[in-house]
Amino acid sequence: MRQTIQSWYAWLQKAVSTEKEELKPVYSDGHQLWATDGYRLHVQQVALGKKGTVMVNEEGLFTVEENGTLPDFTTVLPRSDAKASIVVERDTLLKALAGQDKHVRLTLFTADLGMELSSAGAYALIMPLGGLDEEDFWKPKTEEA
Repeated sequence: MRQTIQSWYAWLQKAVSTEKEELKPVYSDGHQLWATDGYRLHVQQVALGKKGTVMVNEEGLFTVEENGTLPDFTTVLPRSDAKASIVVERDTLLKALAGQDKHVRLTLFTADLGMELSSAGAYALIMPLGGLDEEDFWKPKTEEA
């Protein structure tokens, strides 16, 4: 479990801000862990039951320092209906991204045609997966949910 916690925390820290003090920590709102730099948001489905800043202790477990008011990350979550949703295999997407240049355009086609990635000198098309249900996916919890 220690390795899992460390990998979750390392992934969350990839989204923290190096400039804005209030966006430097990883946070827990009791239901999930989250971090943001104002341009990206990472949320992990880990309910610690406490609100505050999150660290990993010497034993490799999460600890929460309960303090003050948390920034509200839920205000940036999409509220409108999605225009398209395509499910792809993560490792295939990572392999396709690895060959792209710094800026990548993602173009979504109908569910049966896949997702196109293109940059200055590279192109990839990732075919969608089928047979998965809505219950197979998780989204961050908001006060409305």
